[in-house]
Amino acid sequence: MATISSKPAAGQTIEHEGKIYDTVREGQAYILIPPNTQIHVNPQAKAAKADDTVKAQSVFYNPIQQFNRDLSVLSIKTFGEDWLKRKLVSNERSKARGERRRSKKRKIADTKDGEDGDEDGGVKLRKADDGSALDPEEETNARIGAVEGVDGTVNEQEAFENGAEQADGHAEAAGDCEETAQGAAHGENGRAETTQNGQAATCAGPKFRILDALSATGLRALRYAQEIPLNTSIIANDMNPNAIKSMKLNIEHNKLSSSITPNLGDAIGHMYQVAYPPTNSHGPQHVSRKYDVIDLDPYGSAAPFIDAALQALNDGGLLCVTCTDAGVWASTGYCEKTYALYGGMPIKGPHMHEGGLRLIISSIASAAARHGLAIEPLLSLNIDFYARVFIRVQRSAADVKFLAGKTMLVYGCDHGCGAWNTNMLGRNTKQTSKNSAFHFKHTIAQAPSADRLCDHCKSKTHIAGPMWGGPIHNAAFIEKILSDLSNADPEVYQTTPRIEGMLSTALDELSINEDPLPHRFESSEIIPKIPAETVDSFPFFFNVSTLSKVLHCIAPGDAAIKGALRHAGYHVTRSHCQPGSIKTNASWAVIWEVMREWVRQRSPIKEGKLKEGTAGWEIMKKARKEDIPEENGKEKVPGETPEIVVDVEPRRKVPGEVGRQFKVVFDEKLGRDPERDSRLKGGRKVVRYQMNPRENWGPMTKAKGSA
Repeated sequence: MATISSKPAAGQTIEHEGKIYDTVREGQAYILIPPNTQIHVNPQAKAAKADDTVKAQSVFYNPIQQFNRDLSVLSIKTFGEDWLKRKLVSNERSKARGERRRSKKRKIADTKDGEDGDEDGGVKLRKADDGSALDPEEETNARIGAVEGVDGTVNEQEAFENGAEQADGHAEAAGDCEETAQGAAHGENGRAETTQNGQAATCAGPKFRILDALSATGLRALRYAQEIPLNTSIIANDMNPNAIKSMKLNIEHNKLSSSITPNLGDAIGHMYQVAYPPTNSHGPQHVSRKYDVIDLDPYGSAAPFIDAALQALNDGGLLCVTCTDAGVWASTGYCEKTYALYGGMPIKGPHMHEGGLRLIISSIASAAARHGLAIEPLLSLNIDFYARVFIRVQRSAADVKFLAGKTMLVYGCDHGCGAWNTNMLGRNTKQTSKNSAFHFKHTIAQAPSADRLCDHCKSKTHIAGPMWGGPIHNAAFIEKILSDLSNADPEVYQTTPRIEGMLSTALDELSINEDPLPHRFESSEIIPKIPAETVDSFPFFFNVSTLSKVLHCIAPGDAAIKGALRHAGYHVTRSHCQPGSIKTNASWAVIWEVMREWVRQRSPIKEGKLKEGTAGWEIMKKARKEDIPEENGKEKVPGETPEIVVDVEPRRKVPGEVGRQFKVVFDEKLGRDPERDSRLKGGRKVVRYQMNPRENWGPMTKAKGSA
């Protein structure tokens, strides 16, 4: 039988200290679990007699979340490449500033010596080791060499004295590390290169510090160490002693003791201790122990950990957050709990999960703003039974000022037709000065943006929020992940089809905004920053079947509605949150006009089906009696020649705008869009909305915490 020092293999049985373990492989990591350990929950187990052969978990492990872990590895790898490039640029700038400062000091000293009347023309030359005089250029090179040291590393004391940033390695080492990371990420054969023990190829560049705050078995930490091609230093924390024992066992079996350090303690306390170390640890030789990436994957809500995590992050760090309490942030059943945890009221309707994502992001943004930190969501997804967000955090007092203008209230007609209106709490107004320079003026927004009753069906509306009103994705970040994914090993990332499908759909969501976000190919940066003033004017999707229930009509196909909106000049896509969802920049007035035309042209409602006073009855009161003549699809051009008639240019709408009358054409071919809707991409099957692959696919019960 294999031992703990044996080479790991899937399905392997290990004997260690008199105990038997089964080996489970995920990615390039292997974890050891006792035989017959419970790996899924049967909801009927309490009603029926439980299987005595199945053991309860002492350390939490859910194989369903492999998608979460695959996505996290790819996301952190992408962020790490950007982090490394920025580190290289920062180190080069720091080095240049330090040399300029030293050069200035030398010039002042030389000038002073010249005034004293030196015999050699006023320039005091230093001597080399052999006693000969050095010219100024040779002297500069000698000084640089003295600062950098023989091995090319930066002297921390010298860097501190010159105001340079403290770095873990020299810029050249960072450059070598960048090349190694790119090579390991792609490899000659298009797959990640590994060392003999299966670990991702790393380098001796600056330390890339990661905290797995709630590590359990340590599986995430193991995968980060194995698969991220950077010089990673990982702290795997848990407050359960059994988890630490399991973690140490897995680290030893994977031979990763040099990369992963287990830590027994409370996650919140650990992060605050990192953010505020003891005062006796400060001084010229102090090295910050803050993290570049913090991963929060708790059982339930991550809200209690957010403040500590934000303060324990380095400037420009990545915060990865999972929240599994969808019954709180995506339901109105516990609205008081939603407000207590996330600082906002939940939204009701088919778009409730998208609203939940924005509540989570808003709670992080408000917590960060108190410390002068601005956030930028790179990727925000609703997956199965949980939410997962990846957020870049930067210290910027200027960007924090935009938060009010990106925080919104939502007035939702949740008991009527399902329409909504958004109302930002602040306004960020761009103003231009006389010299063409511009700045932003931050003021309070006018309220309310909607009446107490719905504009379309006269039903009561309810308030949701405050919630995040900016973009929830970064296009360049997603494009880089998709680019790397095409070269990823499908044996390592077994959820590749779903990752590609969900990320492609998330990327499509950004196409409906009037001002498109920067793409990767438009910037020299790997993940260019989204302008701080950017607002998502069309934050939610709608569902055709839900609208059809309001009108009591046969539901049209998605392609028919998409085709009608595109024919009218609007952008239409789908949301990653739900199959059958439609996101568009058309106003609700236009959407309901299309639905009324569907009823009139294709699916007439039986007389008496709609009762007076209902939402559907109020909406159908505005129905057209006849087709619009073709000439009504023309518009006169204002000016000196009003007799000239041209085709109306389709123009983008803003929320709340009353749509003009237009000819509604249900063009299913236009709505189907084969290139967009194809499930095959480059010969690979793309899974946009995964059906549960087996029964009992969902969250598991909390680990007991004892062996």
